Amino acid sequence: MDRIERQAPMENAFDQVTYNMLFCNEIDGVFRLEFTNEAAGEANYNTAGFTPLSRIFSAGMSKKTVVQVLKSLLGVWVNLDEYMIPRSELLMSLSDVYAHNETGEIRWICGLQKDPRSPIEKLRLLMAELVTIMEGNPEQNQENLHTLLNYVKGVNRENLNQCKSMADTLLLQDIAAASAEAAASEELDSYGYGGKKGNGYEDSWRESGDGLNIMIPDVFTKAREVAYIIRIRTGDEMAIVLDETLIGKSRDADFRVADNRAVSRHHASILMENGGYYLVDHDSTNSTYLNGMQLDPGEEYRLCHGDGFVLADEPFQFMIR
Repeated sequence: MDRIERQAPMENAFDQVTYNMLFCNEIDGVFRLEFTNEAAGEANYNTAGFTPLSRIFSAGMSKKTVVQVLKSLLGVWVNLDEYMIPRSELLMSLSDVYAHNETGEIRWICGLQKDPRSPIEKLRLLMAELVTIMEGNPEQNQENLHTLLNYVKGVNRENLNQCKSMADTLLLQDIAAASAEAAASEELDSYGYGGKKGNGYEDSWRESGDGLNIMIPDVFTKAREVAYIIRIRTGDEMAIVLDETLIGKSRDADFRVADNRAVSRHHASILMENGGYYLVDHDSTNSTYLNGMQLDPGEEYRLCHGDGFVLADEPFQFMIR
């Protein structure tokens, strides 16, 4: 299909600002919204000449292509900021990302339907998709994407180039050794290596092709177990890969609990610090409990594998595997 039809009248999916921006502007990297029935408020995106990435790369995706996808996404995030469109409006599954059949240009769809997940949660799920189809060592790919996820959480116009270079460094650094792509190996020749002491560990420095120096702590590249939280009632789980994972009812929560009124908007967070995990209550209305103990707001409580915690009356379990 060359056109993607909306799932509902646009007032059910857009706020007025998003609506105006998508119709009135050419936003780099985003399909423009077009009317099919203006009276009924129906619109679509013209995707002629583009094919979903999930269809193009169903059998596997090179790391170089993954870098291209992630760089495009970071740029689109910044572009949406400038047009006052919430990043949460962007669709981020591989079936919703398109590449031009001739030029390879990547474009994204914004605001097709409502989605309560935060931009970071959507990005985490996109990265999980990429791990399953990306060439190379799956464990190393996952570690690199986890590192990148933490690094790009606050991407903006000022640090956009550095975030893009971080993707280059993390995902292309092992291509030369694997001799997977000769072109990528030539690109890696422009990277320099050195060392610098700081923060209690050795930092590896690699210089990107555009001259930016990117600091990658060695601790990031070491294999580590991954922590998860599981919502007991639904079985939903989420990997803890951010320095701070916010849990609550708000739309900007990393793990959103939208269907429980007893849970506060910003109820609690899990902090990841120096290899440990800590639960913090944000002065919630109905409190947070760890293994039956009520937490004092603002205090950090260490989490261990198998611990149970409750936000108001919503039970969770913390696991490491």
